[in-house]
Amino acid sequence: MSKNRLNLTIDRTARVPLAQQIYSGIASAIHNGVLPAGYRLPSWIDLAAQLGVSRGTVKTAYERLADTQQVTTARAKGTCVAGVPPASTAAAPAARPGSSLYRDFFFPDGHFRMGIPASDAFPSPLFARLFAASARAGMAARQCYADPRGEALFRQEIAAQLALSRGITCHPSRVFITAGFTGALGVILHALALCGKTCWVENPGFPPARRALELAGMALLPVPVDEEGINVSAGLQAGAGAALALVTPGQQAPLVCRYLSPGAGSFWPGLSVTRAGLLKMIIWETYS
Repeated sequence: MSKNRLNLTIDRTARVPLAQQIYSGIASAIHNGVLPAGYRLPSWIDLAAQLGVSRGTVKTAYERLADTQQVTTARAKGTCVAGVPPASTAAAPAARPGSSLYRDFFFPDGHFRMGIPASDAFPSPLFARLFAASARAGMAARQCYADPRGEALFRQEIAAQLALSRGITCHPSRVFITAGFTGALGVILHALALCGKTCWVENPGFPPARRALELAGMALLPVPVDEEGINVSAGLQAGAGAALALVTPGQQAPLVCRYLSPGAGSFWPGLSVTRAGLLKMIIWETYS
């Protein structure tokens, strides 16, 4: 063990690198107020001689202190302690917004939360390996601007999945990757300029989706659901001139009932209504 004027202590038998020990000792002294702001530290050459270590070791510690903005370096003044807030004045966590703008986007802690998948059932190790392999492949590939629609192979797989699970023939060039359901909904509403138009929503339905439509300036028309999904007949009776319908094709939220034939049943007759100009577009809200 050895000491210097800064009361730095290094342990040559420890498994912690010497540069890390020097950095931690000086950083602790700064945050505890032992070394005030403006205090001039010894040059890394002098400190290396005092500690009996190589110059490169002290230089590495000083460089890390500078990177974390705990010291400043200038030719005239040398290395000095920068002004840093005391460790006890850590910022308090920000409170959740109380505005109704965000109210429906926060859910209570616990199990069985709407829109949140079961993390214990997610294959995290497999996903991590696949993600790492994909990252390596991406770095090895030719670097260029990516397709704003999303990765071509990913869009091909989505088009194939749509054909298998929904019976929809869709070319990959017509598939766009967005940042989740809310991102897709925002793109659609912005592109179609549906502000002020009427939208069918399931009753009951997913609160964040409803709130997003309200923020987009749409008039919501709640339509009851049954064992086959949204009740088109009830929707036509309540308001046949809707420009948009937001529906669940498979598993309804918040009722959590699973439709036996997703996308079929009572909603398909509504497609003829769509062609007649009463409904301009249908959005399927799905986790698949």
